[in-house]
Amino acid sequence: MEEWLRAKMLASAGITAIAGNHVDWGLRPAGDQMPGIGLTVISNPLARRMTGKPTWRDARVQADCWATTPGEAIRLGRAIEDQFEGLRETVDGKKYRVFVIDADGKTEPDAARIAHRAQVDLRISYQV
Repeated sequence: MEEWLRAKMLASAGITAIAGNHVDWGLRPAGDQMPGIGLTVISNPLARRMTGKPTWRDARVQADCWATTPGEAIRLGRAIEDQFEGLRETVDGKKYRVFVIDADGKTEPDAARIAHRAQVDLRISYQV
């Protein structure tokens, strides 16, 4: 799922027009180039079944959209929403289902500059 999500973001014209190839898993280093996206898996449990081995996972991924202006952070968050809301896709025989479940924003200091953040939480159900 992690590789698929990053590749999907990097293939999105709307996202890369704002963030370029700055889509990374984990924390972005202070002073790193902005705008950019930091991805974090919040949870990723196996889907519950009454019998047999689970074949799906139900992940929650937080996408932090960092930028030097609030508007740019918001535009990047909306580009993620536009790309992923309601997405249903099958890749190499595995199914992915994505919904936007939350969005928020705030500002924080970052290496002597102000970093603006728009947060988009995605629910990604996918086959394992």
